[in-house]
Amino acid sequence: MTLEDECLLYSASSGNEVCGLILNNTHLVRCENVHPQPSQHFRISDEDWIKAETAGEITAVFHSHPNPKLVLSPADRTAQIATGIDWWLASAGLLRKIRPVPHLLGRRFIHGITDCYTLFRDAYHLCGIDLPDFERTNGWWLRGENLYLKNMAANGFYEVSAADIQPGDVIIRRAFPEADPCHAMIWLGNNTILHHEVYGRLSRREQLRRIYAPLIHSIWRHEQCSSLDLRGIYDDISARSL
Repeated sequence: MTLEDECLLYSASSGNEVCGLILNNTHLVRCENVHPQPSQHFRISDEDWIKAETAGEITAVFHSHPNPKLVLSPADRTAQIATGIDWWLASAGLLRKIRPVPHLLGRRFIHGITDCYTLFRDAYHLCGIDLPDFERTNGWWLRGENLYLKNMAANGFYEVSAADIQPGDVIIRRAFPEADPCHAMIWLGNNTILHHEVYGRLSRREQLRRIYAPLIHSIWRHEQCSSLDLRGIYDDISARSL
């Protein structure tokens, strides 16, 4: 039995959230859920955590959601960022491994580290679709490299019309009319976008402003869009606002 299979079997053993700690990426230590509302939340005791630490390196936290929801709740996201390690989540017979990405809102712009693609990639990761990173050097949008268009098509995205746009689609636009398409904005519906634009601006959720319209190049949808659970974004935003 693989470690992943063991986690799924454990998650099916109770109607409450079950929890545990992954040691050395190879072993599951089952822990008692000491939260007063175990059907909705989990908590690992200090005693269980310390005991696990003495047995090996804690490389991930594992827990389950009894109701079908394969994204982290606001409380989960707050706790995950505090631990700084991967979290494994089981729900409805599926298992996801979630990286401890920073909160989506309020990030400072550092090109190639925390930029518009990082935000787009991390948001999709929290929502259930994993995308690769790619190397990018400053000014690529002025050199005809077309990194966004090349990587969108190469990683399961296809172009859709503005009339067909739906929440989760990605809007690619130019910074100014003469530049290559170089900026990604996730459409959240109700004329709202999530994006991270230019130096000195924090990542944010805001209304799609009219000044962006002439700069929009194209709109893209992932071929696995049915697996994209936008609660991963909304719950992270809720956690950030607490």
